[in-house]
Amino acid sequence: MPRTDTPAATPATAAGLTAARAHILAAQSADPSYAGHNVGQYIELVGPLDTAALDEAVRRTLDEAPWLRSRLTGRGGLPRLDTSAAAHPVSAAVELVRGQLVCPPRPELFTAPVDTGPAPDLTGALLVTVGPEHHLLVQYFHLLAVDGYGVALIGRRIAEVYTALVGGRPPGPTPFAPASVLADADRAYTGSAAQAEDRRYWTGRYADRPAPVSPAGRAAPAQDAVRRHTVHLGAADGAALRAAARSARVTWAEVVLATTAVRVTAQAGAREAVLAVYATARTGPGTLRVPATAVNVLPVRLPVRGSDTFRSLLRAAAGELTLLRRHQRFRGEELAREVWPAYGGGRVPGPLVNLRPFETELDFGGIRGRVVSLASGPVDDLSVSAAVDRLGRLRLDFDANPALYGEAEPARFAALFTEDLAALCRAPDVPVASLQASPVHH
Repeated sequence: MPRTDTPAATPATAAGLTAARAHILAAQSADPSYAGHNVGQYIELVGPLDTAALDEAVRRTLDEAPWLRSRLTGRGGLPRLDTSAAAHPVSAAVELVRGQLVCPPRPELFTAPVDTGPAPDLTGALLVTVGPEHHLLVQYFHLLAVDGYGVALIGRRIAEVYTALVGGRPPGPTPFAPASVLADADRAYTGSAAQAEDRRYWTGRYADRPAPVSPAGRAAPAQDAVRRHTVHLGAADGAALRAAARSARVTWAEVVLATTAVRVTAQAGAREAVLAVYATARTGPGTLRVPATAVNVLPVRLPVRGSDTFRSLLRAAAGELTLLRRHQRFRGEELAREVWPAYGGGRVPGPLVNLRPFETELDFGGIRGRVVSLASGPVDDLSVSAAVDRLGRLRLDFDANPALYGEAEPARFAALFTEDLAALCRAPDVPVASLQASPVHH
């Protein structure tokens, strides 16, 4: 179980690192046995896969990002696993991968230089056969090496290189910028007028130190793994979501954020939700091309009164996200230590919203690659993770801290959330108090 008194990243610790990596390194060093900073995904490939070309595509992609190089991919290609004989081959593969994700990295990796040589305990990939012409390309990383945005860059490049190789043509030039671009951008930001302005905004916005609101009614340290329930929004509800977003001139992201605020306040009996939200924190030139770690988590606050309409909440959510993006480079860890010291000071406390604007499908030479996230990082309370596919269909992953929520709680919360979302989107001008589902008390 991770410590709650996570130390601040010091300048010595941060030397040569991005600000995000320095904070993650400090947190992992404080509790080397914690595995919650592991992230992972798989790409499901159904079709006549050229496995030799895939091996070569992965190798070339990692050669373009040597700070992610794994010894596993340097000896005869990707490791192989076959679960096709299992009763549920995909589930069997996923369970094996989840077992890998709850293994903490070796402690010595955090006392050695992190930018040189292979990192077998921080990065990894394998190819799983789950049936005839049915494979899973599994990727797992520690957040010290790469964040979710960086993982998306890597997956996209592997698909591009594979497509070129099977088409008999050389891959185009690498789209990646070196990892030093992120570190240089952080050094330029530190101590700048922009950082001072961002600090003034965040400390002023949360000067009243609002108490975190949780359906659990209490706090507990994040665990190595989470309880998860996944929902794929149906066609009718998806159409209602898109119509509500269009009418309010927002996107699906604001719909998810506002619905989360409605559900959390309903269950907690509160009038305002303070939600932690992921931000890429990549605003400098070239930073969007670096498959490394820059991710930040910052708060948004959304008052929810019974007389509010969903349309007004959507506009409020849009305003909050605009301000967050404008000031997204100020580290959430620093803000948390100042505003919420009683909660450990390591991360913005409370429910988390992960709005994932990444591709959920990739083209592998005519084979559709469906991207499925398995873990995105620490979950202190509840997490609502959302992504939309190329047809506009919404996938929602509800993750819960098992120290706070029982086995059935993620499914219960998900059912109430989707009931709220459907009702609110179909009647955006009706007071939310008359539409939201009944709360579940913990």
